[in-house]
Amino acid sequence: MDLLNKFLTLQQSLTKLGVQNSQSEKDDSDIKIQVILKSCCQLLNVARVSLWLFSENKKTIVCHYLYVGAEDKFEAGLEIPESTYPEYFKALNTSRVINADNARTDYRTREFLDGYLTPLNVVSILDAPIFRDGKLAGVLCIEQTLTVQHWDMAEISYAVSVADSISLVYAQSYWFSEKQKMRYMERVDPLTCLENRLFFQKRITQDITHAVDDNQFAVILIGLDNFTNINTRFSYDVANKLLCEIARRLENISSDAPYNLSRVGGDLFALWLPSIKNQSQLDQIILDIKEQFTVAFKAFSNEMIHLTASVGIITCLINELVDKDPLRKAEIAMLKAKKEGNGLVSYFNPIWLIEHQEEAILEKEFVDALNGGQIVPFYQPIIKQDYQSSGFALEALVRWLHPTKGVISPYVILPIAKRLGLMGELGNVIFEQTCIDIKQFIHLGLNLKKVSVNISSEQLFSSLLIKQIGDCLDRYQVSTSLIEFEIVEELLSGDFDVLSNQMEKLTDLGINLSIDDFGTGYSSLSRLKNLNVSKLKIDKSFVDGLPNDEGDICIIRSIIGLAKGMGLQLVAEGVECEEQAQWLFENDCDYLQGYLISKPIHSTEIIKLMSQKNDFFAVNTKH
Repeated sequence: MDLLNKFLTLQQSLTKLGVQNSQSEKDDSDIKIQVILKSCCQLLNVARVSLWLFSENKKTIVCHYLYVGAEDKFEAGLEIPESTYPEYFKALNTSRVINADNARTDYRTREFLDGYLTPLNVVSILDAPIFRDGKLAGVLCIEQTLTVQHWDMAEISYAVSVADSISLVYAQSYWFSEKQKMRYMERVDPLTCLENRLFFQKRITQDITHAVDDNQFAVILIGLDNFTNINTRFSYDVANKLLCEIARRLENISSDAPYNLSRVGGDLFALWLPSIKNQSQLDQIILDIKEQFTVAFKAFSNEMIHLTASVGIITCLINELVDKDPLRKAEIAMLKAKKEGNGLVSYFNPIWLIEHQEEAILEKEFVDALNGGQIVPFYQPIIKQDYQSSGFALEALVRWLHPTKGVISPYVILPIAKRLGLMGELGNVIFEQTCIDIKQFIHLGLNLKKVSVNISSEQLFSSLLIKQIGDCLDRYQVSTSLIEFEIVEELLSGDFDVLSNQMEKLTDLGINLSIDDFGTGYSSLSRLKNLNVSKLKIDKSFVDGLPNDEGDICIIRSIIGLAKGMGLQLVAEGVECEEQAQWLFENDCDYLQGYLISKPIHSTEIIKLMSQKNDFFAVNTKH
């Protein structure tokens, strides 16, 4: 056979081999390679054909497969280090194809004489490179024993083609592996390894489409209560650890009904039960779900975290379902449960769908209002006994000036902003408008000493906070001495290092800080004493019982004693009658705030109110 015919015959056999072994992407790449090596050995009529791959550091090649023709078997495992065979490695990385007719004398392979060639009776070697991602990854090694083999161009070309085929097998295997990973990622939540919402929804739609009409199903949505506080108090690492632990617990729910579990949102988990027998079966599953939250979770610091979950459920016959989206209805039921209180269970009521649509409209209107100047601060005065000579302070409180619904309170605004993740944007809008109003108050000559602005956790823990505050104060030329930020007490139990760092940066700007709703949270006094706080605000719930309720009197006297001992000023919120005001001033409370003085009002009304030295403010301050 002449050279050309020999080459064509070898190539045809390789092409046939490639076609036969690439019919399915599911074929095992290792089996393909073994078939290629064996066929190569038989077609070239040589003793041994092997595949060697570089180690990760490229300093060693390792035999992955060695086919021995005489014994018709595969071996593996031999390693060849560069330190022992430097010339061979140099040849691999430069000339690539090594056609050593006499391997025992060829300068590229003679290093193998004593340790490899002689013991194995190898005389001739033909090596061709294997590539992965365009980089040298290994070598195809063809060996003849006992006699010298003069490698002709047809055999060399065939060896290169075989090596290229192996490279292609690896490329196909890598592609298939990546494809499988992509398919996996398309259906799995990467944090918890549960089904994601998209795949979960597809599963529900498919099951509903193929179910019989009288089949009873259920979707259970589990929403963690106040989970954003975990991020605030601890860290995202702790929050993610908790989500994974919750996923593992929910996977262990015992049920004789088949179900699928998914993480459908940040702190939302869902169960799809395509077929349930009766209500008692469903009740048992709900009970099992609630039991998963009876045992506290452990943070990295070994602190025990107690969580509750609100549960929304929809269950009905397939033929009663008007659409293929029961998950949305379970979500509405879960939100209803959250409104009623933590840890509750709620079954979907169709009338809620209308209410939910109205909420969705209000949410859209809120986004427009946030960008359209409808979200503004109202101000409530804060006074001292000698306010007429010493000046007054204000607290900025968010209001929505709705074009048809009138003034909307924070009890509506804040839940919407939290649901939409817009608490930070809301805080920025209120602070900027407050700066504008302060500039106007000062321009009109009002004896304004301080304006308190509430700051949310989303703002407080933002890396952009200090720059945003500084830029806004500079833009409107407002002195930092006129600003005070109010922080709710529960934030003090959060990530202390981040919290203290942010608070220190704020006080470095010259901004005072106060703790709002003091006495209602769970702050540590050891933390409180180490923070740059200048004021405590006594929550209205303790003021309500004054001057007669002994419990409220005891609590407020304790807070006053604590504040005075720590050198902090005190504001009593929710003062509604002169008797409360007189008791508070007599017991050394510094400031009063409440309806006795004024309800929260628009900036234009504040200008009118504070310009009048009205007897309405002359609360009884005589001892």
